[in-house]
Order: sequence, then structure tokens, then C-alpha cells
Amino acid sequence: MSIAIKEHSDTTRADVESMNAPLPNIEIRFTPVYAWMMIGFGVIFFLLGLFIALLAHHRNLGFGLVLCLISIPAVIGANYWRKHLHVVAQMNPQQLVLRRDGPIGWDNIAVIENKVLHSFNHGARHRSEFVCLKLKTKPVPKDRWHGFFLKAKSAIIGYDVILSANDMSCTADWFIAECRKRMAAASGSSTAH
Repeated sequence: MSIAIKEHSDTTRADVESMNAPLPNIEIRFTPVYAWMMIGFGVIFFLLGLFIALLAHHRNLGFGLVLCLISIPAVIGANYWRKHLHVVAQMNPQQLVLRRDGPIGWDNIAVIENKVLHSFNHGARHRSEFVCLKLKTKPVPKDRWHGFFLKAKSAIIGYDVILSANDMSCTADWFIAECRKRMAAASGSSTAH
């Protein structure tokens, strides 16, 4: 019984120390699933080209080698893409920096929620997850059309910024939890000043 109490007090102390520690900078990259799929298809087409060139009943050496030669750069390019995925979002203690929507201060975020859209298409069920942000001050439009579409998006959906969870290498719930930590830290630091 005393061990459990001691461990509990140690974890409580560690939690308090971690709350006071500065939050690290985090980069969230595009999901590598598509690059891996491209690598897989490249390998499949390479093997298909070898089969057509060497093992098929009606061998076609030219077509098989062309298929092999096309699939090799595809695999190399997909591997390069996998290692150089673009940054979707950056989180630092001051702001959330989004690739499409630019920097958003943590104190400017009013609401952050996870929304799930279920659809049914050609007999298959689809589930799309989105991270939705409602801002205290609306973003400044670049031009008239951009302003019109920002107002329409906000009026129809009710949110100012929408991120697809499929575009991120993390889950939407983890992203929201990290954002809420940083929002709480930013609101705590602004009240301390």
C-alpha cells in the first residue's frame, strides 16, 4: 500500500513539473501513406514488367523492360517524397502555423473541435475526420473573392479554419489535445502578465 502511495506521489510530482516545463515546438507533416502506396505500386509494376519480359508465355521483352524502367524512378521518387513530406502544421508556444491558413495565435482560438462526417457512396461507408477552429478575430482576406469565400465558409459551416485529419501524420484527437495544452499555457501566461 505504501508503494502505491509513493508511486502516486511521484507521478503527481512529475505531472506538476511537466506542466511547468515549456512546451516543445512540434512539426506535423503530411501523412506518408500515399508515398508508401506509390512505392508499393512501383514494386508491383516492376515485378509485372519482369514477368512480362522474362516469364510470360508470350514474352514481350521491350514492353517488360519499359515497364521496369518506368517503375524504378517512380519508386525512387516516392521514397524521396516519403523522406521530404511537407509540413502541414507547426506548433510553438506562441502560435499555430498552418500551411494554408498561416499563423494563428493561441489566444485567438475560441473553439477547437473534432467533427466526423459519415457518408455512404456506392455501397461503401466513408468516414472523414476534421479539426475545426473557430477564431475570436476573423482572418484578413487577401482579396474580395477570398473574403467572400471566408464569409460563406463561416456562415455555412460555422468554423473559420478546417483541417482534414487525413492530411496529418497524427490523429485529430492528439492534435486537439496538443492545441488545448498550448491554449491553456498561452492563457495562463497572458493572465500572469
